[in-house]
Amino acid sequence: MDKLQESTVTNRDVYASEVGSEEVVSEKRGTSRDAKDMRRLGRVQELRRNFGFLSIFGFAMILMSSWQVLLSTSAFGLLNGGTAGLIYMYIIVVFLFFMVNISMAEMASMAPTAGGQYHWISEFAPRSYQKILSYFIGWLCTLGWQSGVAIGSFLAATQIQGLIVLNNDDYVYQRWHGTLLTIAMVLFVFIFNTFLAKHLPLIETLVLCLHLGGFVAILVPLWVLGPRGDSHAIWTEFSNLGGWPSTGLSTLVGLITPITAFLGADAAVHMAEELKDASRNLPRVMMWTSGVNGALGFIILITFVYTIGDLETVLATPTGFPFIQVFYNATGSKGGATAMTMILVLSSVANAMTNMATASRQLWAFARDGGVPFHTWFAKVESRFEIPLNGKYRTALSQELRY
Repeated sequence: MDKLQESTVTNRDVYASEVGSEEVVSEKRGTSRDAKDMRRLGRVQELRRNFGFLSIFGFAMILMSSWQVLLSTSAFGLLNGGTAGLIYMYIIVVFLFFMVNISMAEMASMAPTAGGQYHWISEFAPRSYQKILSYFIGWLCTLGWQSGVAIGSFLAATQIQGLIVLNNDDYVYQRWHGTLLTIAMVLFVFIFNTFLAKHLPLIETLVLCLHLGGFVAILVPLWVLGPRGDSHAIWTEFSNLGGWPSTGLSTLVGLITPITAFLGADAAVHMAEELKDASRNLPRVMMWTSGVNGALGFIILITFVYTIGDLETVLATPTGFPFIQVFYNATGSKGGATAMTMILVLSSVANAMTNMATASRQLWAFARDGGVPFHTWFAKVESRFEIPLNGKYRTALSQELRY
């Protein structure tokens, strides 16, 4: 930790002598405002600032993937709370998360660092509690992001398995098949984030097109071909198919679906040191991501619950995903349902890629401040790739060990 601080101090004069106006200084160091922020935060610019507003917006949008995650995890909400519970819980979650994201966006504008929340606590918490709270939140964020890498990989793997069930009546669903597919997905996103990391901004821009175009490609068939539900039942009838002691408790358990769908607005924060003009672009991206994904999620949710048909039949689908059954019921075609589902599969893979990138940067930032064991190894930035490769390796390994 002392060596890192000494290195930071000796580099401050170098930055001061090379930075002039608010123009872009270099591809690696970004703008002069970025250099000033790094000096104020006491950090050395080690990563390349190759993200702009559009690419980081795509990055944050696909990591949150609100409408995709709503469909993918809808079984939890439908079992616990039903259509009414899912709708009202989503509205509450979006409103409360939006308030949280406003606060985080303001702090991100003042301290645009890959460390994110634990660094903000070290600046804004009462002095007597700064160290202990920062350390605790650092570990909480590290473990949370490491675990989060599994979400996209697991969803992509099991959705593929669901498609196999849909298209092959002879296939026997085995959980270990899903586990192997999940490990394969983790290895794929690890290889991509290592050897093709410099292309990540371009990929995120393209995936943003998939995110928005796929939304329309799924919405229109459901609007045109899907059945129509009863509005009174959809908006007023709560269910407790999960078997909890009360419907109210069951509805609260169903919060898993909307909460999972609205996680990740802070993903761009951990890429702050790879974003040009971060103090300006970062808060804008966070708020745009929350607003756009929140709206898309609500539209797809209302469409889904109105075209779901018989709830218990859909929940009993052999594919394991109610949305696959809804797609098939609406289109009457396995090919059509497969094409629509593949949009979510590709989105889940992209989500895993962005999640791994975020998790590795957060671990790298925490290690840079000496917060984890073997921090000097995790904090090393590979000069060839200019990414925290050791942090990425640890992220991929943790997923394989988990499965």
